[in-house]
Amino acid sequence: MTFEEISLETIDFENEMFRISENLDPPGLRASLNAIGQLCPAVLLSQRKALRIICGFRRLRALRDLGKKTALARVVEDESVDPMRAFSLAFWDNLSHREFDPLEKARLLSTLKGVCGLAQDTIVGTYLPLLGLPSHKNVLYAYLSLHTLHSALRQMLNEGKITLASAERLANWDRGTQSAIAILFEKIHLSASLQREVLGLIEELAAIMEVGATEVVGMPEIEELLVQPGISAHQRGEKLRDLLYRRRNPCLTRATERFLEGRKALNLPHDVRLTPDPFFETPRVHVEFDASTAERFRGIAEAIHEAAEGPALERLFELI
Repeated sequence: MTFEEISLETIDFENEMFRISENLDPPGLRASLNAIGQLCPAVLLSQRKALRIICGFRRLRALRDLGKKTALARVVEDESVDPMRAFSLAFWDNLSHREFDPLEKARLLSTLKGVCGLAQDTIVGTYLPLLGLPSHKNVLYAYLSLHTLHSALRQMLNEGKITLASAERLANWDRGTQSAIAILFEKIHLSASLQREVLGLIEELAAIMEVGATEVVGMPEIEELLVQPGISAHQRGEKLRDLLYRRRNPCLTRATERFLEGRKALNLPHDVRLTPDPFFETPRVHVEFDASTAERFRGIAEAIHEAAEGPALERLFELI
């Protein structure tokens, strides 16, 4: 195997057919190249007008940005290699020294299917295990969809602002909705569980209202929430969830609010927990309390007895 100095001007940087890396500008790479030079050669595919990059996208970009004129590379002749053979060079070169992130796995699988024309069974049986993924066609479908994710959402996934489960879910939404969700998520912070809940509520409201998810996200009350002063992104996320939940479950929300008002009227100690059945399925309440001493136990029991004798308890049961 021989290597040669290649002029960067002869390389087609726009053609990313064999690209695997999601982040083309990793921190530290330029500093390393500037300090000690290029240690690993790139691999290029010879074409009539320019050289196509097989592997080494990040190294070559960094060298170009540093103002270098040449790069060390191995050149593979076009007529001696098909797309699958060329991409195998990139795949095994990368797999040998690093792990792929979810978007890189998605890009890789999309290339194997769309560019290399590899059979689905071969991808599922051979390449999914190599990527640390279960050998199942649904996993392949999920990652192929992930490759189509909106650029802003891709960045959020890389930065940990959205979970992989959220990204896979959003990848199946249309581009306009993905864009609207990206704008929304830039202004709020949601935990993994709240992301799942909020996206589910948006889908359900869209079905109920018979509109697209974009229309749900663009509701005036949501737009007003996003510009409220003096609240954090985390607080906006919680308020958004509550707003969507109330719109999705108006009757249940009103019943809950009435119950809370009725419970407050009982004037029970804070360590007494009084809750209705989920979704108010039956007209009954659950009572729990904690007491660390016999004296506290008697005090709570007296408070419950006092509430039981008053009219507020009758009104509470009328509400449920």
